[in-house]
Amino acid sequence: MQSMLERRKGGETGVKAVQMLEGDDVWVANRSGRWSKDLLSSALSRSDTTMGLSVLDGRNQDLVQDHLLEQLVKDPAAYCIEYTDGTRATLLMLNGAVQDFNISIRLGDEKLVSTQFLLPFPPNEAYSSCLASKVENLYETRTAASPIHRALLVTGMLEACFKSRHHFGERIETPHLNIRYQPPAESQFIQI
Repeated sequence: MQSMLERRKGGETGVKAVQMLEGDDVWVANRSGRWSKDLLSSALSRSDTTMGLSVLDGRNQDLVQDHLLEQLVKDPAAYCIEYTDGTRATLLMLNGAVQDFNISIRLGDEKLVSTQFLLPFPPNEAYSSCLASKVENLYETRTAASPIHRALLVTGMLEACFKSRHHFGERIETPHLNIRYQPPAESQFIQI
């Protein structure tokens, strides 16, 4: 998520607050409009691995509008991020509904853009080889592929989300995550 959001106009501005929700709190937040159902439907529309009726008999289904997520996902989690520039993001862990990674972003007031993060299919998973390639490049060029600020921000967000989890979903202010940086111009995504 961060590798996409850091590319918004002006670059990364830092994180103001986080909140981690789990279980029924995720569905309550969904029903109250905590995140856009249009964005969620847009992201899920990119999935190649939707569960439920699609697995049984190949039928298309709208996991959001038909309230199927609550039936399929037994242990949902939502990482709610508020950026200092007003951008809001929610990373949903929907194990049981989909098995891939998808994202949808609203550009302006209307336009939705969505995609799936392409990952090699098993048994050809290559996560370690991609990382090893970046480490090799670091040794050869003495230049990191991505800014260290991203690693600091992401680990700080995760730590604050786990603190929120420990405090039963409390919203956590994160003034220590006022970390600004520009993302690398070149894509760091896997090239297959």
